[in-house]
Amino acid sequence: MEKILIVDDEMFSRTAIEDILRAEWSGIEVFSARGASEALGILEREEIDLLMTDIKMPGMNGLELLAEVRRRGLSMEVIILSSYNEFDLVRQAMKLGTFDYLFKPAMLPPDIIEVVKKALQKQREKSSSRITESDRKRLSRDREQFFRDLISAAGIGRTWFEERAAAFGLPEPVGKNAVVVFRLIRYRKSMAEIFENDVSLLRASVCNVMSEALDSVKDCQFLCNKFDEYVWIVWEAREDGRQEFYERLEALIRTAADFLSRYYGLEFSIGISRSSASLFDCCQGYTEAADNGRESETGIFYAGGPDSGSLKQEMRAALDYIRDHLGDKDLSLQTVADQVGISRNYFSRIFKEVMGVNFIDYVTRLRVEKARSLYMNTDMKIYEIAELVGYSDWHYLYSVYKKQLGHSMSKEKRRKNP
Repeated sequence: MEKILIVDDEMFSRTAIEDILRAEWSGIEVFSARGASEALGILEREEIDLLMTDIKMPGMNGLELLAEVRRRGLSMEVIILSSYNEFDLVRQAMKLGTFDYLFKPAMLPPDIIEVVKKALQKQREKSSSRITESDRKRLSRDREQFFRDLISAAGIGRTWFEERAAAFGLPEPVGKNAVVVFRLIRYRKSMAEIFENDVSLLRASVCNVMSEALDSVKDCQFLCNKFDEYVWIVWEAREDGRQEFYERLEALIRTAADFLSRYYGLEFSIGISRSSASLFDCCQGYTEAADNGRESETGIFYAGGPDSGSLKQEMRAALDYIRDHLGDKDLSLQTVADQVGISRNYFSRIFKEVMGVNFIDYVTRLRVEKARSLYMNTDMKIYEIAELVGYSDWHYLYSVYKKQLGHSMSKEKRRKNP
């Protein structure tokens, strides 16, 4: 017999849902509780299949109840009951693994029956494979511990590593892998206003967002070291496309970090290690990533890049190339990216991060500065200057010059020779 627990401090709402469920199903057992404390007592005695809980209640609210349910490892499905102006709370609940939610002021019996049917069906599917699921969870916990040991113990032997890696079906060597360390640096305001000073709720929310961001990645391991430090280990079996590997990794990082900043007000410093061909090097990678993250105290992504330190070399080479080829009419983002050996999209992104302006604005500024110097210090004609700074049309140089400096070129010489 399937068991449903309804938790709501409003007796009318609680009773109405009970009546609807009992009228629809004769083969279920319905329990009800006026609050979270009473509900936890029922959960200790009964194996509940479906929990339906109001999100706002006196004392422990629905979010806190849900967090406690997850902490205890209970695998029932959860449906949230919400009222007006509670969308942010509902969103947090969904991130904690809620099956669905019902809007109390507008829910009708058919709505309740439909969502409960779907939740119970999902619970049945889970129950039918409970042994397999239990084995999977145990394997997942063992693998997670393996990676924890790996990043924290530089003295681990190669034989131990190879045996454990083989047991978990991990490739060795891998084509490339990187370690990412997220360190929480701004959270106190959010802790008070969103998470009600509940560290476990903050940690659960961050873990859910980061796990979801990694959902599309086949080969990875996510670790929560502490409430303020989270680790990604990501690898690919292919040996080629190292730059593209980092581009995909950065996109995932930004997705998670932007969501956590926008909706939870959390800010992180983020470090990425150099790429390695072996997971055995995760300890060194973790140290590098943690150090890289500490260099970025602003909470903005620290672009350690494919080879920690290589980014600065690539940018220096790119800037030198730009200055030496300002007169080249074909100078473009693509030509510079090709020159330094990185992809166009990646170069565009790191250029904006390092220089603070996009590529076109930077080149335009340099060309205008060089044009001004030539105009002020030589007797060259405007069309000759335009050719030297990469413009075939001197009228275009004239308009760009005025837009950049706020006055015409001819006004410059009047200033020099009043």
